[in-house]
Amino acid sequence: MEIGTIDLVFAIHILLAIGMGGLIGLEREHEERKPRVIAGVRTFPLTSMSGVLFSFLSASIGSGFIEIGVIIFGGFSILLAYLKYEIKTIGITTPVALFITFLIGVFIQQNLILEAGFVTVVVTILLLTKERLHRIARDIGR
Repeated sequence: MEIGTIDLVFAIHILLAIGMGGLIGLEREHEERKPRVIAGVRTFPLTSMSGVLFSFLSASIGSGFIEIGVIIFGGFSILLAYLKYEIKTIGITTPVALFITFLIGVFIQQNLILEAGFVTVVVTILLLTKERLHRIARDIGR
């Protein structure tokens, strides 16, 4: 890659990260019942893009950047869980989804595109089916 130009594969990876992270972020904001959204349609694409960037830096500059990203986004996820606790909302699904979204970005940059897409679809389906899954769990409990 020359200075002043951008590698097409890298650009495609960034666009894929925006799309996959955006899908999860859209799901996190879709419910009108939510009093406030801490992480949503902007945070999730940025998180996925960060996975691409940390993985790119790890390959370009030296190893260790993915591990640093895992620590940083693990910390962000813990902070998000704490913020949710402070505003009295239950559950840690969004913080876990945020961390997985970072890993999706890493998968994309590692050319594990199908795997990243599969994880994105599974996460989105799990998030979308919350009410149905809770209902099944209640019915099994009876």
